[in-house]
Amino acid sequence: MIWSGMGWVGPAAFRPQASGLDDKVAGLRVLHVISYPQRMAGANRSLLEIVTHYPPEVTPLVVVIADGPVADAYRRAGVPVEIIPVGPALGTYGKAALAWGPLRRARVAASEALPFAWRIASLIRRRAIDLVHVNDPRGAALVGPVARLLRVPLVAHMHGARPFEGLFWRLFELLPDRILAVSNGIQSDLSPAARRKTVTVYNGLGDVAAVPGPKIPWLESLRAQGAVVVAVFASLVPFKGAHHLIDALARLDRKRIVAVWVGELVAEHAEYHDWLAARREALGVTNFVLAGWQADPMPFYRSADLTVLPSVSRETLTIGDRTVDVRGNEGLPMTHIEAMYHGLPVVGTAISGVPELIADGETGFVVPPGDAVALAGAIERLAGDPALRRQFGAAGRARAFAKFSTETQVAGVLAAYARVR
Repeated sequence: MIWSGMGWVGPAAFRPQASGLDDKVAGLRVLHVISYPQRMAGANRSLLEIVTHYPPEVTPLVVVIADGPVADAYRRAGVPVEIIPVGPALGTYGKAALAWGPLRRARVAASEALPFAWRIASLIRRRAIDLVHVNDPRGAALVGPVARLLRVPLVAHMHGARPFEGLFWRLFELLPDRILAVSNGIQSDLSPAARRKTVTVYNGLGDVAAVPGPKIPWLESLRAQGAVVVAVFASLVPFKGAHHLIDALARLDRKRIVAVWVGELVAEHAEYHDWLAARREALGVTNFVLAGWQADPMPFYRSADLTVLPSVSRETLTIGDRTVDVRGNEGLPMTHIEAMYHGLPVVGTAISGVPELIADGETGFVVPPGDAVALAGAIERLAGDPALRRQFGAAGRARAFAKFSTETQVAGVLAAYARVR
């Protein structure tokens, strides 16, 4: 079993009945390709929400390029999974491929991309796949040419702002018949031609707060003593902006506000983690707690008074003797939606689709990215006004049901499928 937006789901809870399904979608066999198998992050969680809530007339098959936590999550949810590995170069997490020269690209294409494409083509023919849905630009580059060659419609999901330039991005814009953007804000990264075949389908969830569950005892103890718990749900990577939250906390009452960061400490950013620790010590910020990765983060939502996500799109950091160019790819953060369903006020930054999620001054606050003063002001206002927190939380919960439901998301995806059949 695995956590999904509608609760804990497995094969028996899989795919609710749909009514009035378009004839172009009924009986559809959809191949989903996941090319980032290392982490069950937002894009993979969003896709899981879709495939576990297809109507029974739609049959999904998920291909993952390596076994691991993502494949396991889909299996536990009862989703059929096949592993088709790529080689070590294409399977490397990160953006190293962007620096390859023409000769290296040609070698990798011959030794890794072509054998992978052959296996995908065989799978498409063997399973009589009607439509291919890729979850990111890398997937479009790997699978798009095969789909084009076999004349199988290709739908590509754009989960965040443009993460890179160059060949892979051009293929992402060119190859799909339809692009699904998770917000209007990120469509500005697309060329005019690509925008003409793009539709916004917001991420959706079910009522994650519908079933009561456990809370975090030590946070509940702090709340009983009058502390206000500010929770952040994100991997500890530079573009999520933990350094800006630390700067904001340095301006606030450290005895009254406790910030807890719930998310994976990504090993490749160890230098950033060390820099954060030094920054906390230098500023005397003792009320910032790293809770690490949580298989079920919902107890932290239940023990929070408000949530924050201080993400940035782009900035330059000096870490030690290095200058780091930080480039984010936020799209429509799932954590804001989860918080809204929990009736929590949210504070986000004015990037990508965040202003479409948060009704500023009604369900929370939207502040400029990288502005620790504005971030501190928003936290202070909510921390000091329980009635405002309740008001914003109730409005946010209503907004989540109205605009960011699983049903709305799946309906939007199916409508896109029907357009390309």
